[in-house]
Amino acid sequence: NKQANASVATQALTPLARPTRRQLLATLGAAAGAGVTGWLPASAQAATTTLQCAGAYTDALFHTQNLQQFAKQAGEESKGALQINVVTNAKLMPMTEVMPALSKGDLAIGEIFMSNFAQQYPLLGIDSLPFIVRSFDDAKRLWEATRQPIEALLQKQGIRVLYAAPWPGQGLFARAPVNKLEDVKGQKFRVNNDATKFIAQVAGATPVDMAANNLAKAIQSGQVDVMVTSSTTGVDSQSWNAMGIFVDMRAWIPKNLILMSEKHWAKLPEEAKKALGTASKQAEARGWQLARDADDAAQRVLVEHGTKISQPSYELRRTLDLMGEKFAREWSGRAGVEGASALITYYFPT
Repeated sequence: NKQANASVATQALTPLARPTRRQLLATLGAAAGAGVTGWLPASAQAATTTLQCAGAYTDALFHTQNLQQFAKQAGEESKGALQINVVTNAKLMPMTEVMPALSKGDLAIGEIFMSNFAQQYPLLGIDSLPFIVRSFDDAKRLWEATRQPIEALLQKQGIRVLYAAPWPGQGLFARAPVNKLEDVKGQKFRVNNDATKFIAQVAGATPVDMAANNLAKAIQSGQVDVMVTSSTTGVDSQSWNAMGIFVDMRAWIPKNLILMSEKHWAKLPEEAKKALGTASKQAEARGWQLARDADDAAQRVLVEHGTKISQPSYELRRTLDLMGEKFAREWSGRAGVEGASALITYYFPT
């Protein structure tokens, strides 16, 4: 025992011998076979790619919750190769700056309201053309007809479409029943885009430009008598305080797009690209269902507060359809061949 202890002590005091090349190779082979990578230098380990994502809305909104779930799923699908940090409520940058930043590669992923960029790219305004769609199913068909030309357009700007998700449709809130457009003549009509301005003009109403965050006060104080907006905005603004009528005319069903910079996409490993593809498909399907659910839930709240919900009368619907044809013709002239072709595909599917 004394001899053994002396031997151990001697070995402890003896400097470690440098391993031979054969011993080193054997050790490396054993480690690789066992899947051990923690002891290797950082450059030899699989790196996690971190991407910044500019979200446009508050955490409470279903669009934001869907975006956060997309980011989480993409990370899980990539098995740690990808991490997406979602910065909500436009804190990373204003929505107006998202597309230029994506194009330059200054931002990896961003959220936009599609028709906000229609001035520069008319094709992106197709989902906000009034009275073209009447339901979520129609809006989905319109997106299927326009996705390819929109993807091609954005590809030229160095931007990739990941997924699209809609908002609830736009309906008509009023203080009194509206069976024809002339019923709102002389009333204060809230306007917030070219379509609502035109409707107010044709109806002989008085246009009132009003931001959404001021609606609740404006409705209660009598500054607004009529407005075209979604059921969810109606709930947010507590429209029932003065407007007891909601005509569910689905004037248009706009969308958000989640976009990615092609410069960032090109740098990703294949497993990360595959993960993004899988997460995008599921986020798009989920987003459409969430919009339907949000619309249904908001309409239930409206009814609970005494709002009477109806579909447009035949006369009102006919007037709105004629308006839709006018807007479609004018827009086709601006959007060019791609826009006209997309509308033809929507109206006359093969």
